[in-house]
Amino acid sequence: MSTINRSNWRVTYYWSPGSGLRLGACRYLGQPVLHAASVPLVYVNYAGNAAGPFTDRLKSTRRAVEVRDIMSGFDLKVTYDYYGPDYQYNHVWRFHDDGQFGSAIVIQGPGDEIQGRHTYHLPFRFDISVSGSGADSFQKLSSGHWTDIAKEGRLKSVIAPDFEWRVTDKTSSRSVEARGRKGDRAEVWALKYKTSESWAAWGAAGSGTPGSPHSVPAIYANDQSVQNTDVVMWYIAHISAVDRVAACGPWFKLSGYPEPKKPPAHGHM
Repeated sequence: MSTINRSNWRVTYYWSPGSGLRLGACRYLGQPVLHAASVPLVYVNYAGNAAGPFTDRLKSTRRAVEVRDIMSGFDLKVTYDYYGPDYQYNHVWRFHDDGQFGSAIVIQGPGDEIQGRHTYHLPFRFDISVSGSGADSFQKLSSGHWTDIAKEGRLKSVIAPDFEWRVTDKTSSRSVEARGRKGDRAEVWALKYKTSESWAAWGAAGSGTPGSPHSVPAIYANDQSVQNTDVVMWYIAHISAVDRVAACGPWFKLSGYPEPKKPPAHGHM
């Protein structure tokens, strides 16, 4: 496991043989943000069952992780090329010094056909840790107000770029807010952490399209509370191959966290 301290972040990351570049514990200005995060797999189905369906593991012929400095932050970037040039993915974890961060998968394709008759389904899993003690709550923005989501289940993304969900620690008033990417046709699942559910982060798929009743994460949802507990958020993007090359993934910002220190002003003679 590697650790990077940069742009007000402390990020741990490592390589998994089955699910590529994964994040461990991440902290912003010393405060907890993530316990773990990953993209376990890519599920691809074809119109009329002309091929597949296929479950692509995010694997690579080499395990090189590029650390790239960008404006006001840094990226962790990898390429998944195990299945050859027609099935290649790029993966970026991005962190900014103001506390914003996100994950994006670039689908290079083209897959088994070039007429756009297949769909990529990508489940992003975020074990968000705001309190650091498993006492967080899941909420949705409704009519301008944050509203508690009582129990586990599926939520449909409404309109990007609004930040419409959050995991919050009601004691400290800190929160991690999330929004979907336009075009992802995304769904969000809020779950209580379970050991069996965490195994899915390593590439367990179940049967069928992610988000369907017999696949991740639905197979782990059993009506438990997502208030004052260890909350796991799944974001599932459903991307048509019509665009040939496409990017997907959610974006996050922090609220109630410490503010970065401003550099001292220079005096004038």
